[in-house]
Amino acid sequence: MKLNLDFYQEKEEMIKEEEKQIIEQYIDKIEDKEYEKHFPNKVTQEEMYYLSDSSQNILNWYPFEKEDTILEIGGDLGELTQVFIKNCKDVVTIEPNLIKAKSISKRYEKSENLEVIVGNLKNIKLDRKFKIITLIGIINKIEEIMDQSDVKLTDLVKTLEPYLLENGKFLIAVDNKFGLRYFAGDPENILNKKFVSLNGYNNEAKKTETFTKARLERKFKEMGYNINFYYPLPDYKLPNVIFSDKQLPKYNNIDKYIPYHTEKSDTIINEIDVFREILKDNENMFSFFTNSFLIEISKSEIPIKYKYISFNNCRKEKYRLITKIADEYVEKQTVNKQANKHYENIKENIRELIENNIKTVDYEEDGKIRSKYINQDLLLNNVITKALEEKNYEKVDEVMNKYIEILLSNTVTKEDYENTVFGKYQIKVENPEIISKLHFKKSGLWDMTFKNAFYIDSEIYFFDQEWEEPNLPAEYILYRSILYTISLRRFINIEDWFEKYGISKFKNIFEQLDEKLQKEIRDNKIWEFYNKNSYFNIDETKQEVINLNSRNSAQTAFLENLQIENEDLKQKNENLKQENENLKQENEQLEQNLQKILNEKLTTTIKRKLKK
Repeated sequence: MKLNLDFYQEKEEMIKEEEKQIIEQYIDKIEDKEYEKHFPNKVTQEEMYYLSDSSQNILNWYPFEKEDTILEIGGDLGELTQVFIKNCKDVVTIEPNLIKAKSISKRYEKSENLEVIVGNLKNIKLDRKFKIITLIGIINKIEEIMDQSDVKLTDLVKTLEPYLLENGKFLIAVDNKFGLRYFAGDPENILNKKFVSLNGYNNEAKKTETFTKARLERKFKEMGYNINFYYPLPDYKLPNVIFSDKQLPKYNNIDKYIPYHTEKSDTIINEIDVFREILKDNENMFSFFTNSFLIEISKSEIPIKYKYISFNNCRKEKYRLITKIADEYVEKQTVNKQANKHYENIKENIRELIENNIKTVDYEEDGKIRSKYINQDLLLNNVITKALEEKNYEKVDEVMNKYIEILLSNTVTKEDYENTVFGKYQIKVENPEIISKLHFKKSGLWDMTFKNAFYIDSEIYFFDQEWEEPNLPAEYILYRSILYTISLRRFINIEDWFEKYGISKFKNIFEQLDEKLQKEIRDNKIWEFYNKNSYFNIDETKQEVINLNSRNSAQTAFLENLQIENEDLKQKNENLKQENENLKQENEQLEQNLQKILNEKLTTTIKRKLKK
């Protein structure tokens, strides 16, 4: 590793307080460089972005070649530098901030193929050209890199063009001006304000360049570049999934990512639900509302090798894999060396399927795990969902019967609790006799779900079988299929299906087992990071509903009491009116009687006087 200060001009160096803490608490302090092991229970966005495996997802899948040379513009704290060091021949990182540059040097001090140059592009002169130049999230620091104000992305590209090989390319990641997350209430990444990107920062003192797919495409084509678009979700910083124009999402598979939100977020809509409605109406609108873009541009043609990529961000490090879909095959890749053992276990599971005469599209090739690429419309969950949508219940029953038949094959019944998966995980079983009603698989591949199977020519083919538990009930696999196929819930009540397929009586022990298995796989710190959300927090929302129901109940009782009191008053008023009417009549009668008496007395008096 070489730290090059030849072009550095001394100045006052400023970094954010959060970045300073990352440097002091992790980069300068932790010698083994395995930063995630030292994360606190409450992981911050900065820790995730600068230090986690997930921050490298934007490019850790990319088909670099060993002889590639990389020029990284804006190294920040080196979150992506490791990807280039591992995959390419030579890496040069330009970082204008000396504090950050020293942190990159410290982080990768043992790397022999890295040079960190400190300075801005106005002062730096390079004596070679590169196969790839990266501009990832560069808009946040473009003026510092160029040492000038009011600079555009195209200006930066033009400045760097002399350093790009003839058949080289730029890799660029930027936010989308009209990203759905910004409509939902997330602040944008430049000023950390809500909604300002949507109006192009027009009401801000300092204007910021914004991007849409149409704008990027137009600008770079005018410069003579070919361009490929990728769409990372929830964004380019911490992707769970990356789509491309060769494989855009559909309404029934857009839920393959987990949004995350900052402390300043006040999300007013569920982003995934809105994406689903957009895609149901017009799939082409996805690229207008996607949250960010990864683009590759080149003066040469750029074939897309992988058109879809997904990650397992919430797993423990030893279970993290990358799934990459090419035109003819799907390929698995480990995220880190800790996951190598898990990778080998998957190979064993493929052999297990084959030995048990269960059809699979998975295979081993040159030590890699691959699958034949099958059209996603043939995914079993899509087939069942479509049949339900079309009310083709005969097709649903046909598919479900075949699926259940496969699950029940090679199963046995057991009486001994201890010799089952429930005994292994100490699941509380209220009625021990229930164990004898289940069908146990000696080798239970519990991801044989609707989402991990294809329906091809009326046959079911499984893929992506990562997990195996001995003495696992087939009914549990069916339970997971129904529970985790979210698209089913638009057409059925899953509780009805639990009852229909005889699962309801096992639901309690299955819930316990599922939690135990998920706990083994899940990285709880990362899981909590994705689940902290001021608007959609499940526990808080549940309590709000309880409180609201309580308030509503109190208000309802109050209104009911008012209504009763009002009815009483109305009745009293009616009674008073009746009493008043009676009194009126009595009064009239009294007046009549009095008048009669007076008349009689007057008559008597007159008669007496006349006699005299």
